[in-house]
Order: sequence, then C-alpha cells, then structure tokens
Amino acid sequence: MSKLSPPIRKMCLSRKALEEESKESDEWFSSLQYLNASINDLLISESFLDNGSEFGGINDPAIKALGWKADKPSNFAIKGNSKHITDSLGWYTDVPVTLKDKEDKTVTIIGNFVRIDNGETEPMIFFGMSNIRKLQGVPEPNKNQFRIKLHGKVYIIPTFSKAPVVKDPPKEE
Repeated sequence: MSKLSPPIRKMCLSRKALEEESKESDEWFSSLQYLNASINDLLISESFLDNGSEFGGINDPAIKALGWKADKPSNFAIKGNSKHITDSLGWYTDVPVTLKDKEDKTVTIIGNFVRIDNGETEPMIFFGMSNIRKLQGVPEPNKNQFRIKLHGKVYIIPTFSKAPVVKDPPKEE
C-alpha cells in the first residue's frame, strides 16, 4: 500500500484507517517548528526543523526558482518523520541559508540538502538532524526558538507553529 500514490492510497483506505493516518500526520505536522529563511533573494516561507529526518531537504519549486543544477546525483528513498516516502533527486552542498535572529541580525548558515519532489507547489526547505547537529542546534518549541552556535557565538532564531489544515476525507462509495 505504501507504494501507491497518496490519492490512490486514500481511496483504498477505510474511514477508520484514514482517521488514524490523519491523526499521525497531524501529530507530526504540529510538532514542526517553522522559521523564516531565504536562499539568495528567495524567501522560503515553508522552512522548518524536522528532527525526525536525518538530513535536510529542499523541494523542486525552490530549486527551480533558484535555477540550480545538482552537485551530486542521488537515488534513494527518504522516509522522514511524517512517514511519507519520497525519492531523492540530487544533492546540493554548501547551500547558504539566511536566517534572522531575535535581534533581527542576519545569520548565514551553510548546509547540505537533498532535492525532493514532495508534490508541493511552494518552495520548501527543512533542516534535518545532520543540519541541526552541525549548528549545535537546540530546538526549543516551548520558547518558540531555535538556538544555534556559529563561529563561537550563540544565535536565537525565532520559530513558530502552524495549525494543521483540516481536509475532508474522501466520501466512501
């Protein structure tokens, strides 16, 4: 069943299984900490920390908007915290991501990200555990902040949560 596309899988699942899957997805979604990030002049509003994924990712719309070509090929499946499986489409190394700290100072961090096609239409980037560890980062959801250490200095990056979007389950025939 996991090899089916999400719309086909939803058509095959019973209402109860759909409710369980939706609940798990909502738990993952509500656990994410979003932050404001940009690459070059591209503001990426769908930027978040995902400590359930081993490495960070950047989606197709972001790559297309930046006009980049992959640094290295890749061909493996990615299973993150959301339990959604997607294919990797290449690696981007030494990507400069700009964040603003609580004092509105600009901080540029360098990270490696895998390109994914997650079906989203808006640019998206997420920081996985490899990115978080590299920055000696400490996500603090209760304080709506992400502490990082860069060049011996500690920066506090504001974060926020988003409410899950409620979608009506497909009608059973």
